[in-house]
Amino acid sequence: MKINKNIYGWMLLGSILMSCSSVLDKDPLTTPSSTNYWNTEVEANKALIACYAKLKEPIYSGGANQSGNSLYWEALSDNALNTSNWEGFDVIMRGDFDPSTTAGVVTKTWQIAFQGIAACNYFLANVDRVNALSEETNKKMKGEALFLRAYFYNDLVQLFGDVPLNLIPETLDGDFQQRPRTEKAKVVEQILQDLDIAITNLPQAAYVDGRAVKGAAIGLKTRVLLNNKRYQETAETAWSLIGDANNPFGLHNNYSGIFFGEQSNNKEIMFSVLFASPTDYHSLDQVIGGRMSVFPTTELRDAYEENDPRRKMTIFEEGDNWAYNPNGFKQQGSIAEGQIPFNVMAFKKYVDTAVNNASGATLSDQHFIKIRYADLLLMYAEAMFESGQGNDARALKALNDVRARPSVNLPPLNALSREAIRHERRVELAFEGLRYNDLIRWGTAHEIIPQIMYDKQGNKRRFKAYLFPIPLSEMDRMNETWKQNDGY
Repeated sequence: MKINKNIYGWMLLGSILMSCSSVLDKDPLTTPSSTNYWNTEVEANKALIACYAKLKEPIYSGGANQSGNSLYWEALSDNALNTSNWEGFDVIMRGDFDPSTTAGVVTKTWQIAFQGIAACNYFLANVDRVNALSEETNKKMKGEALFLRAYFYNDLVQLFGDVPLNLIPETLDGDFQQRPRTEKAKVVEQILQDLDIAITNLPQAAYVDGRAVKGAAIGLKTRVLLNNKRYQETAETAWSLIGDANNPFGLHNNYSGIFFGEQSNNKEIMFSVLFASPTDYHSLDQVIGGRMSVFPTTELRDAYEENDPRRKMTIFEEGDNWAYNPNGFKQQGSIAEGQIPFNVMAFKKYVDTAVNNASGATLSDQHFIKIRYADLLLMYAEAMFESGQGNDARALKALNDVRARPSVNLPPLNALSREAIRHERRVELAFEGLRYNDLIRWGTAHEIIPQIMYDKQGNKRRFKAYLFPIPLSEMDRMNETWKQNDGY
């Protein structure tokens, strides 16, 4: 049988170690020799940079000359709609897909995550060969690689359920083509073990340069535990940072600045994918602000409380100031690349509102945020409530701190409720790619998604299943070793 190296992504280092940009772009490793490599800290760092490289794929962030980016994940939820055929997000949004029609986002998410895992496994298997590393540096580097392996595996189990668990570099004569999928619970335990080591090894410091720190690992562990409804552990993990007197993270005063203009050394950002134009850029402004192929739903707009300023900081509505029309956000007189969506809204969050980028000539370099402090506070509030501790003043304060942020200044709530927590997550984290995962975790996706219109004719979406299908190419290659996920 012919081996599909690109899809499975486990076998040859040369197929996965690619260039990574911005602050991590330091002559990344390409084709190292196992006999003469792993001698210096510089070489070890190049291999570690390769572990970060897959986060530069548009499925995880953005990319130059791309027609879409990772924010398209929001269109799988009730927060956004998508009229682009980029990577098949629109097909999944409508619910018109099956294993044979998922060559885009489904296959690429599987492929990219396993390639990232392979890079981490290669690094972890070889870094101890570098005698020049101090013990402190060795532990820090291992902590970063374990954080990244956990990040990729968490995405996989959330989307696909049971997946193969592999912790060592693959070889051409290995058993990967007969290996069964590992039960999700066992993969989750490995994720948590990796994160516990990362939390121990990584520095307690602010996030500044694209490299994982202790707070990022705590944030990811909190997310993993919450996804798996281990509420007491979730609350304890989140509080280990929130309640720490030396916590370097906090809420940023200006909500809109988190996403554009004030991202550098921002104390709210706990982990992100960094970019720096003109050498390292993406097309977010063109795709989101000028093409408007992913745009808000009326349900998202209507979810905001009256006078919640986050609505205007997240959504363009008719008449708003807009770089593509001196008369404001409206179709007549627009010079944008795309047509204003049928519901007369577009996303403002992450977009430089002063830039006309219809031609793609202006290079975007907004950092794609993956974990931020407001999310940690809201995960803590949710976990406290779901574990029966909703009356704890600390839980209520966590949610109210998010509402009280300068530039938002909403009145505090007097008590926590499930509805209030879920509402706050929706409006605070809108268009950050988290809403679909929330609906899956809460088990409400099958109720909510079919209520959403996806076009001006009023056609409704369908919800297929709580897991993605295993890519058909993988099922074929495994030669009936695996069983397809239910619903496909």
